[in-house]
Amino acid sequence: MTSPKVDQANDELLAFLRTKRWFGDKARTIRAVSVRDSVPVEWPNSDKPFSVMRVDVQLDEGTSTYQVFIERGTGRINDALEDPDFLRGLIDAFVQDLAFEEGEGGVRWQFRSEGKGTLVAPPSAVIRLSSAEQSNSSVIVDGQAILKLFRKLATGTHPDVEVTRFLTIDRQFVHVPVLLGTITFEDAQEKESTVAGMLQELVPGAVDGWTYALAASRAYCGGRGDAAMPPFAVDADQLGTITRAMHETLASGDPGSDFERRPVDDSDLRAWTTQTRETIERAADSLRRALSTGSVPARSVEQAKSVVEASTRFVDRLSDGALAPGSDRGSKTRTHGDYHLGQVIRSSAGQFLIIDFEGEPGRPLYERRLKRSPLQDVASMMRSFHYAAHAAL
Repeated sequence: MTSPKVDQANDELLAFLRTKRWFGDKARTIRAVSVRDSVPVEWPNSDKPFSVMRVDVQLDEGTSTYQVFIERGTGRINDALEDPDFLRGLIDAFVQDLAFEEGEGGVRWQFRSEGKGTLVAPPSAVIRLSSAEQSNSSVIVDGQAILKLFRKLATGTHPDVEVTRFLTIDRQFVHVPVLLGTITFEDAQEKESTVAGMLQELVPGAVDGWTYALAASRAYCGGRGDAAMPPFAVDADQLGTITRAMHETLASGDPGSDFERRPVDDSDLRAWTTQTRETIERAADSLRRALSTGSVPARSVEQAKSVVEASTRFVDRLSDGALAPGSDRGSKTRTHGDYHLGQVIRSSAGQFLIIDFEGEPGRPLYERRLKRSPLQDVASMMRSFHYAAHAAL
């Protein structure tokens, strides 16, 4: 079957992209937009013609690739995720592990179920696009599952799928929603596939950790509570226990595997020191610019100046202590990589579960998959606690 090509002008496609919250290059200089491939999608139970495209956006800094879904034959670019038939087809495709190709021997858009069971949504199931769309798009399946569709694509092993599969299928770790399926682009011209989506167990009635922490702590932090301890203290203890269990499980891989625990060496310390120094210097430079342009509120100017002045001391202290810990530098393992209260959910039964092992989306895949000290996750969560305490005031 020959592939139907998009006949809209590239400027129309760019205009479409700019209307989407998940399009992350709005503020950059865009040199060109082109359709790399367009895979025709015809669901067994719908007569509407759809396509899934990989769209290349050329920037001064390089090229970003996005996944776009459209309905063909309408004379304009229609977002297929707004069509109930398309949403239904997405979920039903996992039952048969469907695949669609761009012509004979072209790129393949492949569905695969994971684990022992296959999600079967009954005809009455409510399937809807989540309104909480950010860097990705999510489809909710009637209290059963959530399909995360990655919008910005990168070829290679995706940490969200890789880590979730290891924890929930290989190790049956109960504090992460189970991986149910994946969608990939598979191209004969590329050695590795590109993850396009992942289907995961949905926890009914769950609330994200940030929202829950604020609700539980607002009265206490505002001085209106009479409890001796913050109400969230018991929850924080539970979350700490689960975090430790997560890190122990992530370090339980076989020798030579991607989940093997390894000792930290001098090269690790030097690399982490360099990364931390660069982060401090970037933050200090941003603060200097804000001070010079008058962007810092008057009540915070003196504090901002003191932070800028202290940044040099912080960098010097890092350099002096880079190789100071002695012979035992601890271990490095796979980590969450972007751990904060927004990356955990609390079930209606009062249990915390950990989600979104994607890492920092702005970093390349290989960097997000590097082994690091688990203390980085701990520090990140502690910083999130600090933010929550201030937000609750």
